[in-house]
Amino acid sequence: MTKHIGIVAVSYEGAALCYQTICAEAEAVMGEYRHPEITLHCFPLADYVNFASKSDWEGVAGLLLKSAEKVARAGADFAICPANTPHEAFEIMRPRSPIPWLHIVEVVAGVAADRRMLRLGILGTKFLMEGKVYPKVLSNHDIKAVIPRPEEREKINTFIFKELVKGTLESSTKEYFRGMVTELGSNGCDAVVMACTEIPLILNQADVEVPLLDSTRLLAKAALDEALRPNNKQT
Repeated sequence: MTKHIGIVAVSYEGAALCYQTICAEAEAVMGEYRHPEITLHCFPLADYVNFASKSDWEGVAGLLLKSAEKVARAGADFAICPANTPHEAFEIMRPRSPIPWLHIVEVVAGVAADRRMLRLGILGTKFLMEGKVYPKVLSNHDIKAVIPRPEEREKINTFIFKELVKGTLESSTKEYFRGMVTELGSNGCDAVVMACTEIPLILNQADVEVPLLDSTRLLAKAALDEALRPNNKQT
């Protein structure tokens, strides 16, 4: 028996990529057309943006918790959130959750530590790049987080919310992200984290020489690994 995965979605593009990755990766391990049971719940992105724009992480935590309760009632054994920014609220939410969570930044940090990376560039929403979650989690592995300059953070944030979360993929935007990855690499970063779960829709490793850490797919693979571990839940 595999564990039941609960996906707490925030944006539909990032959640779709995470769901697709779990199912695609599962087939090689579990057999054709097979994957763990998955339940997804999502409040409108506007609700999250409303709270995050005011740095109201208690409000964000409340949405995450309500979604966790819904997927838990559907039978989920654990939850994941394929969006980086809401993890700023995890310290508030996690102790109150009815089921355990995998933490996207902890997953990324673990992979980076295994690869002996010491300095990571972070590309994501302005809330995330200027927030505490990546520096705090990475510091536990003696890894430094590096973010773009303020004017670049504004541009990246605009591209994410005006284009990527809506599935709009412009070639000029791709070139901008390629340039940002190259710049962070030139500033001594061992790799760059695609810490917005929609960035992998427009950028992949073949586009740049600097190593990329795809937070969306790394979380999906970690969720599949967890689902395949023995389920000790009492019945």
